[in-house]
Amino acid sequence: MGCTSSRKELKVRDDARRRGLQSFVPLKYEVKRTRGQQVRALVPAITGLVFVCGTLDEVKQYAQDTSYPVYLRKSTFSDKRDYLCVSLNAMNNFIAVTENNEEHVTYFNPGEITLREGDQIRIRGGLYDGREGVIMRVKGKRNRHLVVQIPGVIFAAVEMSPDMIELKGNNGKEKETKVKRNTELVREKPSKDIDKDKHLLFDLAHRLLFEIPDKYQNENEYYLLLSELRRTRQRLLTFRGYTPTSEAELALPLYMAAVQLKESEQESLLRLQKAIESMKPTSLYRFKCQLFLAVLSHDAALLSSLQEAIASWPKPYSLHQQALVAEFQNIVG
Repeated sequence: MGCTSSRKELKVRDDARRRGLQSFVPLKYEVKRTRGQQVRALVPAITGLVFVCGTLDEVKQYAQDTSYPVYLRKSTFSDKRDYLCVSLNAMNNFIAVTENNEEHVTYFNPGEITLREGDQIRIRGGLYDGREGVIMRVKGKRNRHLVVQIPGVIFAAVEMSPDMIELKGNNGKEKETKVKRNTELVREKPSKDIDKDKHLLFDLAHRLLFEIPDKYQNENEYYLLLSELRRTRQRLLTFRGYTPTSEAELALPLYMAAVQLKESEQESLLRLQKAIESMKPTSLYRFKCQLFLAVLSHDAALLSSLQEAIASWPKPYSLHQQALVAEFQNIVG
């Protein structure tokens, strides 16, 4: 769909979703100046374009009913006799590549680049695991790129290392080109912001372990989060805390990530247990570590002792105690 009102693409997307239609707007980061300061903001990557999933009648009805100035775009391949449609597979591939809003995604209009016949590929591991595309070179960029294409609308070129692909041969046969396992594909440099990454790792692991229902674990979001979890974990593996608490703040999310990824679980468990033993018995962060340890290791005895500890806390609870009680109820039930 086209939107003729300036910068209203996101409002149209949200309005279409409220009316029961799936809708998507590719976004990019843009640096803006607000009140004399430069800030990064997510803005539509393509002016005036909104993708809506539905039958022709449903989309026509929406365009008629909405208060926003929208219209159904026509296909250039049929001299604008037909409405512009995108296959579900092409749309899913496109969304999987672009929805993470990483800065290494570059958008091009069809007239800005010329696609040449190239190898069909499938990505092995990393952020785009399982996605398919075609290898090409983009003017001004020396590395190879994975290109996910929606004909006649937009191209999204994503920088992709050659050792993360497998070539798709004829008759369904595939030949691998230096393909490594997922654990070897991650080549993250050590973290430059440990505090930021340890909080990110905890949030990613928590979301994957406790917030995403099993029925959604085949969706694109799940695999994107899983790849980001692995990358963040790699950035933190070489670090140690200088105090018992700072070590625990690293050991806990690393253990949670190890459980989710099923990688180095025993090593991460021992590190967390050692960190717990080093903290004071009255430490609330020690309680937090024990809570996740009890749940993820299925330690009923430890869980019972934590319940008794909560019962012994004097009321009213402090803010930190309130947060721990809420977390306990959230993941234990």
